[in-house]
Amino acid sequence: MTLDEWPSRMISYLAQSYRIILYNHRGVSGERNPAIEFTIPQAARDLHEVITQLAGREEGREEREGILKEAKEGAEYGEEKESAVHIVGYSMGGMIALEYALLYPYSVDRLVLLNADCGGVMKVPAEEWVITEMAKELSTPEAFIERAGKLLLTESYRCEHPDPLTWFVDYGEVADPHAVKEQFDAMALWEGVCPDLHTIRSKTLILTGDQDIVIPPENGEILAAAIPDATLHVLKGQAHGMIFCEPVKIAEMIEEFLG
Repeated sequence: MTLDEWPSRMISYLAQSYRIILYNHRGVSGERNPAIEFTIPQAARDLHEVITQLAGREEGREEREGILKEAKEGAEYGEEKESAVHIVGYSMGGMIALEYALLYPYSVDRLVLLNADCGGVMKVPAEEWVITEMAKELSTPEAFIERAGKLLLTESYRCEHPDPLTWFVDYGEVADPHAVKEQFDAMALWEGVCPDLHTIRSKTLILTGDQDIVIPPENGEILAAAIPDATLHVLKGQAHGMIFCEPVKIAEMIEEFLG
C-alpha cells in the first residue's frame, strides 16, 4: 500500500484529536536505494528516521542517542514521555511497529496492531494458496483489485458490494512492483520477535478479524498472550481488509484506547 490508501474516513476521524503522520516505506514511491535491502528491522529504523526528523530532531546520531537516553531516564522516574508517539501498524506495518517498540521502547507511548503477527516459526501462517496468490506479480489495476478483494474481503462482503470499484475507495499512485516484491520477501524472511514480546513496555491494542485468511486470527491471540499489557478484540465477520470495511468503527476503537 501507499500512504494514500489508508481509509480517509479512518484518518479524518483520528485527525480530529491527534496529529497523524502517514509515510511510504522505502522504494514504494520515488527513488530506490539498491545498496540497502528492505527488511522489517530496516523499516523500523526508517520509521525512527521519519519520527525524529518530523519532530525537528535532525541532529546527528550521537544527539539522537542522547534524546533517547533522556526519554529512558524520564520514563524510569515516572515522568511523562514528551516525545513519545502512538504507533498504529496495519499488517506488515504491525510487524514493523513491533520491531520499533523493541528497538526504541522509550519513544513509544501506545501501540495499536491491526491484523499483525509476530513472525518467525511461532506465527500461524496463511494457507499455501494464499501465500502463492500474494507472491504473484500482476500487470493491471483490475487484476490487483480482484486479488485484493479475494484476499482481504469476505465473500459475503463482496456479494453485498458487487462493484469492485467500491471496495477500496482511497487510492493514489500505484506502488512500484519491485518494492511490493521486496516487501513480500521481507515478510517471508523475517525472523520475527516472538521470544521478545514479553519485554514490550507499551500498552497495546490488538485488533484482528475472525475471517482473516492472510494473517489468521490466532496470531492476535499469540500477541495478546505474550505482550504484558495487551488488549485483544476479534471482530466478527471481518477479514484482513477490515479497515476498509469498517474504517470509522475501528477509528473509534483506537480513539477509545488512546484516550
